[in-house]
Amino acid sequence: MNASRIRFLFALLCIIAFCSAVQATNLLITVQDNLDNTTIPHATVFLNGDNVGLTNNAGQFLLQSGQGNLNLLITTNGYDDWAGTIDANTTTLSVTMNRKTLYLNVSLFDSNTLQPVSGATLVLTSTNSSQNTATDTNGAATFGVTAFTYYSLNITAPNYQPRSDTIEVDAANQNVQYWLLSANQYSFIVRDQNTLAPISGATISVNSVLLGTTDSRGVLIAPVSRNVPLTVQIQKTGYQTVNQYITIGTNQAVDAVILTPVPVSGFVFVHDQQNQPISGADVSINGTVVATTTTYGSATLQNLVPGTYAIVVSKAGYTPVNQQIDITSTSSQFPVVLTPATVSQTLYVQDTDQKNIAGATVLLNSATVGTTDQRGELDTQLTYNTTYNITVTHEGYLPQMVKQEISLGNTTTPLTIILQKNMDWGFVTLIGLGILIVLFIYAIIRIAGRRTHHHSTKRNEI
Repeated sequence: MNASRIRFLFALLCIIAFCSAVQATNLLITVQDNLDNTTIPHATVFLNGDNVGLTNNAGQFLLQSGQGNLNLLITTNGYDDWAGTIDANTTTLSVTMNRKTLYLNVSLFDSNTLQPVSGATLVLTSTNSSQNTATDTNGAATFGVTAFTYYSLNITAPNYQPRSDTIEVDAANQNVQYWLLSANQYSFIVRDQNTLAPISGATISVNSVLLGTTDSRGVLIAPVSRNVPLTVQIQKTGYQTVNQYITIGTNQAVDAVILTPVPVSGFVFVHDQQNQPISGADVSINGTVVATTTTYGSATLQNLVPGTYAIVVSKAGYTPVNQQIDITSTSSQFPVVLTPATVSQTLYVQDTDQKNIAGATVLLNSATVGTTDQRGELDTQLTYNTTYNITVTHEGYLPQMVKQEISLGNTTTPLTIILQKNMDWGFVTLIGLGILIVLFIYAIIRIAGRRTHHHSTKRNEI
């Protein structure tokens, strides 16, 4: 009986092992491109909705399948998804993935005017296709393309030089821009040698014929002859004239010209509010001190080119002045007035009981500057290195005066001024009169008492 059971169990185990061997089927998946049949590495494989792995560098993935058919989904960037149901007994699978259809957006602009170029003809070709279209009023055109594909783009437009380019489309829609060179126009860009800032108003002549003047960008766009010798002259007041002898080629579009400034001088005169010259004042341009005033209050600004400058004039003890000056080709003079620097001073007015006094009048050197608020406080401005007589008055209090002088560079601390109450002489007079009346009545009573006593004594004697 035991031997029969053992044989039965052994047979059952063999059947189970055989069934397991049958169920464990390996499926080798190879993923490749639909156009060139190259394998696609790193494609994601999904089984029944679960991510089970990526294809290797050879574009292959080994899948251990279980019972039943396999619901597969394969995705990768730049390709349409592939989905299919595979029989459980399949051991190899070749998957061909189609490249995604994308958009290539092309925009064309004039290299001189920066305006869109409409009506240009665009031809886009690849190994398997060729397309052509024209740009719209916005200088734009759109092509349908496939991912991971090389294209050749040829551009032609009336009055512009033709242009071509090779474009590699990746896994997403792509935007490209091109600047077309005019076939009969040329750009001059004029800049300052020292600052490289654009120079506006520079005149440009070709073969002694005036083409025009540069704009705010330092640019002049004008028609010129190509492939012939030209004499070009660039002039601007305050700069050295530039003469060029050039031949402009077919593919040239821009002439970058650098002008050297001719140094000029300006004179700054610094004085105070009483028109007295101030010496030792610094004059700065762009944060750099370029001159210091003499004993006569004058400073010379040298090696400048004509133009507008923002200067700062400063000296210790005075409030700095920011001022714009216009330097011309001739010497220019600019007066600057400096006012003494001030510091904030807080005053507190209190009585002898340290109670705040509101409405107290404050005078600086006999000039009223304000009254204290409900907290007995007043903020005022004092000039450095100036002695002030600060006087505080209020009805019912004796005036109080203090002196204050703030040295240059120092800060202030709140100043408390104590007022003493004034004597009320009317009240004192009333008190005095009351006392006199009391004394008078007291004297009358005393006198009357003495008389009564004297009369009684005489009567007794009789």
